[in-house]
Amino acid sequence: MKKKFIIVLFITLAGSLSLMAQSKKKSRAKTTKKTTKPVAAVKPDTTAASLAILPANNKIDTIKSVPDSDDGYLKSIVITKARPFQIFEPSENNVKFYHRYKRDISFKDARNAKFNTTGATLIEAILKGVKDGIITPYDATAVAKINPNGDAFTVPLTYNQFMGKMVDTALVDQLDKDGNKIGSVKQLNDFSPDKVVGYRIKEDVYYDKQRAKVETHIIGIAPLIVLKLSNGDTVGTQPVVWLKYKQCREVFAKMDVSDADHNMYDVSMDDMFLQRQFNSVIVEESNPKGNRIKDYMKTPEEQAKEAVRIEKKLADYKKNIWNYQTNITAVSVPDKTKAPKTKKPATDTKKKTTTPPPADNNTGTPVKP
Repeated sequence: MKKKFIIVLFITLAGSLSLMAQSKKKSRAKTTKKTTKPVAAVKPDTTAASLAILPANNKIDTIKSVPDSDDGYLKSIVITKARPFQIFEPSENNVKFYHRYKRDISFKDARNAKFNTTGATLIEAILKGVKDGIITPYDATAVAKINPNGDAFTVPLTYNQFMGKMVDTALVDQLDKDGNKIGSVKQLNDFSPDKVVGYRIKEDVYYDKQRAKVETHIIGIAPLIVLKLSNGDTVGTQPVVWLKYKQCREVFAKMDVSDADHNMYDVSMDDMFLQRQFNSVIVEESNPKGNRIKDYMKTPEEQAKEAVRIEKKLADYKKNIWNYQTNITAVSVPDKTKAPKTKKPATDTKKKTTTPPPADNNTGTPVKP
């Protein structure tokens, strides 16, 4: 029995010693790995053949995409998300000198080129606003009692009706197989922004007694197209539709018209109108009969002179509104703090002799005559 016990004890001791030896070998192997010196890195071969051998998912063969500025022009994120600020609306009791004017902004003037920039024309922005339901177009056709002057905002139009007014028709000849004309058919032309030659704005000018300031508010805007007769002759321009400027501001405030050449940064189309950065000509002033300038001035020269006269009248009113005239005249007051200057006796330069002062017979007491 004792022999068996001793044999079992000897076997357990031998097993424990073997386990301890294996653990020591593992620890020695770990320490040797940590203390080994790093081998010099071999430069990778950058030739086309070596790069082709690399796997597709290798990080060396990947390029990070860096966002650039799309042909060197950065659109202002601030303007694309802008909203129009609220315009002050006065009370009817504070309005004085109320006049309504209509002006024409012509693209023939180089100062109005911002409204017809290629690729970002104002009419394209308006059409998009109408299509998105932001702007409502109103018929500009004069109808008695409903829309006498065509600018009453009483007859709304749909987008298709608006486009129907913007697109004109042309007669296309129909030919037979031999090339002979057998008739003609009306066909719609494609829309082109060049058809719009300017804009007409309707604005109110009044004096606000509460703020003691002359205000100018744009009420409506209308695209202008050339009016042609059936024979092809042009007879002037006419508005296509009328648009409420309050609705247009939702679209104009997001239109970036910045121009670094003219030191204009973060400027929107709404700023162009509110800051009066355009050149225009008055075509109508409010009057009881509702006459336009061309209704009582027949020649273009007379119409231009009348427009200048009305413009000057309006400018003089704005200039002289704070001009006061009084009957008080300024009088110079002598300074009593300074001693009066004594006159020197007159000298004769020719004889170089001084003339004595007259004899003073006064006794110091004034004598009444």
